[in-house]
Amino acid sequence: MKTTNSRRSVFDAILAPVYRWALAHPILVLLFAAAITAVLAGYIARLEIDVDFTNYLNRRDPAVVAAEEASDRYGSQLRSMVLIEAPDGIFRPEVLARIDALEGELEELPLVAEVTGPFNAKVIRGTETAVTISSVGPGGAAPTTPDEIEVYRQRVLGDRTLRDYVVSSTGTAAAIYVLPVDNDEMVSFAETIEEVALKYASDDLEISIAGLAYMNLTLSRSMRRDLGLFIPLVVVAIVAVLYAAFRWHWGVLIPFAVVGLSVVWTVGLMAIASVPLTVLSFILPVVLMAIGIADGIHVLSRYREEIRNGNQKEEAILRTMRAMQRPVVMTSLTTAAGFLALLNAYMVPQRMFGLFTTAGILFAMVLSLVLIPAILRLVKVPTIRAAKAPKHHPVASSLGAMVRFVVRYRWFVLAGCVAAGAVLGSGISMVDIETSQRAYVGEGHPAVASLDRMDELFSGADQILIEIDTGVPGRLKNPEVLDEMVALEAFLTEHGVNKTISLAGIVREMNQRFHADDPAYYAVPDDRSLVAQLLLLFTFQGGSLDAMALGDYSAGEVIGFHSLKTGEEQVDLVRDVTAYLDEHFEGAELVGSTRIQSSMLSSIARSQITSLFTSIGAAGIIVVLLMSSVVAGLISLLPLLFTVVVTFGVMAYAGMPLDIATLMISSITIGIGIDYGIHYIERAREEMAIADDRASALIRAARTAGRGIFYNALSLALGFVILLLSTFQAMRHFGLLTTMTMLISAGAALVVIPAILSAFRVRFRARSGGP
Repeated sequence: MKTTNSRRSVFDAILAPVYRWALAHPILVLLFAAAITAVLAGYIARLEIDVDFTNYLNRRDPAVVAAEEASDRYGSQLRSMVLIEAPDGIFRPEVLARIDALEGELEELPLVAEVTGPFNAKVIRGTETAVTISSVGPGGAAPTTPDEIEVYRQRVLGDRTLRDYVVSSTGTAAAIYVLPVDNDEMVSFAETIEEVALKYASDDLEISIAGLAYMNLTLSRSMRRDLGLFIPLVVVAIVAVLYAAFRWHWGVLIPFAVVGLSVVWTVGLMAIASVPLTVLSFILPVVLMAIGIADGIHVLSRYREEIRNGNQKEEAILRTMRAMQRPVVMTSLTTAAGFLALLNAYMVPQRMFGLFTTAGILFAMVLSLVLIPAILRLVKVPTIRAAKAPKHHPVASSLGAMVRFVVRYRWFVLAGCVAAGAVLGSGISMVDIETSQRAYVGEGHPAVASLDRMDELFSGADQILIEIDTGVPGRLKNPEVLDEMVALEAFLTEHGVNKTISLAGIVREMNQRFHADDPAYYAVPDDRSLVAQLLLLFTFQGGSLDAMALGDYSAGEVIGFHSLKTGEEQVDLVRDVTAYLDEHFEGAELVGSTRIQSSMLSSIARSQITSLFTSIGAAGIIVVLLMSSVVAGLISLLPLLFTVVVTFGVMAYAGMPLDIATLMISSITIGIGIDYGIHYIERAREEMAIADDRASALIRAARTAGRGIFYNALSLALGFVILLLSTFQAMRHFGLLTTMTMLISAGAALVVIPAILSAFRVRFRARSGGP
């Protein structure tokens, strides 16, 4: 019979005095924890919610810098769209009157800076004697008589700019564009627009709203709905798992005390640091509850085992804490390392999610090492029946039988794992990357449905913005520059852009009207002075150039509307347009959201690779150092690598994209999944130190530590599977994939590790300390 090495470990030297003090002063521990909780809970009311995706961007990204500089120069282009659909056609007196009333009421709102709609939009008209610029509607209002309606219909549908912009070519829809006074009040602005617009909806008139402001409003509502649903459900799920595991009311209450305090402390810390809840971090309480319960499960499982072995309460607590101190610290640090790898992420919410989840994990670790022994010191010892011994417990027996099979057929098991990894790993290159809000919320979300209607009925809900900066006042009036802009617009049209608006378009339109509406003159005049006269006439007549040109005509923007939905399509467009600009222009660049989306996509790919290797490296180093064994560290990582390969293979074959939520999967898989391997290896080392038969030691480790692993994985799976009820598609994918990785990594730890340990007869350095 082998004996354990009782040499005092670093863990004993540092942690033993801590939990011994907790056992000696349990009331003081509880009072201290309550005081911290009371202070931090007082700050939670100050926690804000931020759903504006523009605040999530990396401010150092050149694409973001260019967009912000363009916004400062030309003004914001973040307009909201109110879409009015009438299946029987909008060119009817009663429909036009209601659209006019809606347009007028929107103009009166204090949060609205500008409204462009089917009646107040400007149109250029020309005759043989004059050129006029006026509202497309008679007097800027809706036409009333049949003759007026017909004239209006021909005018608005015959205008290149207004067709499929304020009125659809089908004649069944109109759009009103609303610009806010303050971009910082997006949610309030959208709520006001919605309240006004929906008053005009009826059985024959459908109203929908699109744009970033409305997206933010619906995100805020969905977040609150999800959070109100998730927290009660995860509480119920974890209670059920804890009760099934321990059948002891303190076995439920003690782990919940740990996770409850860790959540309150973390959220309170976020409020103190003025870090808001976002569309990613709003699930942080759910994640912390699911993760933080693990230490409590393993500690209480070992405590019950020590009680079953006949130890008195205080001795059982001390033996439990000494046995669990190493795995609790290691699993907490490796999980923290996985989440800290998210600091490499592109978006600010991903980094903050990783940082504060790490804080919550460390809070749970400290509470597990201090609060749990203090509470156990005060409560009665659980009654444990002999029939519930690990050898005979159904879960323990099943896990023991499984590991017995693994040990017997170890080469077959390892070959099967390699084959499965190879098949699924071959599809990893097919994983798509999506960065848009559409991809995050999903096609069924109300905000995306309205964007889809804009794509179907108009020129598209997405914009591509190109700044042409000549650096010379007045140079935009040069015919050569304007002709280059015309060629650029033609290039954009060939590459999926449905409509363009630019200074060149205004000049061509004015030139045609100036020449008695002759289509042959829809071109840029060769004479620069005529160009200048046409633009002067345009502005004198009340026309507005907005972002199409600065006041000194040194620079301006070409605005394009498109309905390209996938990240790959947008990347291709940005690549092609950038190459075109580099070849044909000096001082021209993309400055809008399309370029930002493309930059995000490539950054997500890079940060995914960085986060994966960072988390693997950090977790491996932590395990090697704390286990004092390179072999143990490497073996504990193998099930994780298998899980990562399987997860990304499933994503590829299932068509699930890598987005701002699922980007976190690999870091979470490494951070949490390695815990199972640590607990199993630690117990296996302990069993092998006192047993001559390695197979029996591996089986006993499965029956004891494996039971805790099973309930740990089950609680995590149930916690994350609740995310399938989210209103956000990305969160549903995240919940499904995380649930899958928790189950696969737990299963891999109980299959791959014993197969390797039995196949290669791995020997560990003797473990110092012990229960």
